[in-house]
Amino acid sequence: MFTSFSSLPIARFLFTIEPTEAIYLPEYKGSALRGGFGHAFKRATCITRDRNCDPCILKSACAYYKVFESKVSPDTADRLRLGSDAPHPFVIEPPMTKQGYFQPGDRLTFSLVLVGSAVGQLPFFVYAFMILGESFGIGKGRGRFRLLEVEDESGKQLFDNGSLSGCFQICSGGEIMRRVDYAFNRYVTLRFETPLRMKTAYGRESKGLVTRIDDHDAVRLLLKSLYHRVFVLNQLYGEGVKAEPYDSRNLPLVDGDVNVVGTDTFWYDWERYSQRQQRHMKLGGLMGEITLDGKLEQYMPLLRLGEYLHTGKGTGFGLGKLVVH
Repeated sequence: MFTSFSSLPIARFLFTIEPTEAIYLPEYKGSALRGGFGHAFKRATCITRDRNCDPCILKSACAYYKVFESKVSPDTADRLRLGSDAPHPFVIEPPMTKQGYFQPGDRLTFSLVLVGSAVGQLPFFVYAFMILGESFGIGKGRGRFRLLEVEDESGKQLFDNGSLSGCFQICSGGEIMRRVDYAFNRYVTLRFETPLRMKTAYGRESKGLVTRIDDHDAVRLLLKSLYHRVFVLNQLYGEGVKAEPYDSRNLPLVDGDVNVVGTDTFWYDWERYSQRQQRHMKLGGLMGEITLDGKLEQYMPLLRLGEYLHTGKGTGFGLGKLVVH
């Protein structure tokens, strides 16, 4: 069912940073790590230093343009059921600590997930985080930091004293989807560790977002959202992928064969300031756990991919992090 995703390269890296001056971070730290990162990435990669990328003659070979500014043609947007902007091929997974004040000598860790062709751009991401720490800073007051370590998912040290190893662990979508224990009992718990902002087309709405998942219709919407995200990422960033139109009917119907038997969720509001839009934005989402039973085996490979790729809106900030138990 999901064999077309089998060759999609995915890699997760653990970054450790050390403040060089006081850093004040909000409770949800995804906004602090993502805010300013685009500017740091552009400084790390852009040759011309032009503010506007569209007329640049180098954009077809530019890592910044491919990661942050890439557009999709109207035909591709229609084929993939997208807007004009391509989704970013990375996810920053923030630390979940509630600690807000960090001083020199403290350490802070977060994860970076790269997808498809972006996996080969790891050196640019590492250099951008170095620039973010040394030149831009993060949090209130823009406290600066230095990058200490980068590890791949196996624990191999990739970054040491400014030197970056070129060999690291990369997983294929197929390898991740095969991490399924088919001997599990019929119950599966999904934990949303960061706010899930998922659009809905039916009644239970808060500004067009799902506010609870308590029946098979909501589960269907969750799986459909995740399937669409994986399909689009594979089509745009996968290797040797045949162009195909998105069709939600390729996902099996959740028609009474999966039930919600337990829910412990809550709405979590957080706020960020958008430099681009010059305004504060509230980006609340659903957090907590739901427990499912029924015929879950057919959906488990997709859910395993979701543990890496997240789902819903705002994944670049680390939103929509899903953990399967």
